[in-house]
Amino acid sequence: MARRALLALGLAAALAGCSARDLCIAEARSDLRTLDRLIAETRATIARGYAVEDRTVPERIFTRCRDADGELGPCWVTVPRTERRPVTVDIAEERRKLAQLEARRAEEAAAAAERIRRCRARYPAG
Repeated sequence: MARRALLALGLAAALAGCSARDLCIAEARSDLRTLDRLIAETRATIARGYAVEDRTVPERIFTRCRDADGELGPCWVTVPRTERRPVTVDIAEERRKLAQLEARRAEEAAAAAERIRRCRARYPAG
């Protein structure tokens, strides 16, 4: 989740100086970018022979904390930690999924091209 927030923040910062045309085109391509990411993940899963799952688990760490009087002292706190674990998958099913994603991407590429054409018509370069 934190990774998504950082990506969104980075995208917002990158787009801050963009024109309305650039923003329109970026939005027109957003579903295509999502499909490209899913295709890359699925190809990586097939190549590895297993999936990788991220799980957030609580971890207790010993640190220094302020008490009610504002004094620093030793204490235990629980913090989230992300661990990556291999997960078995059905490779045949992953291949079927990849074929579906690639077909969907072809459809989306055509739709995105039309949306981009409309963006360029609505916001001519100037």
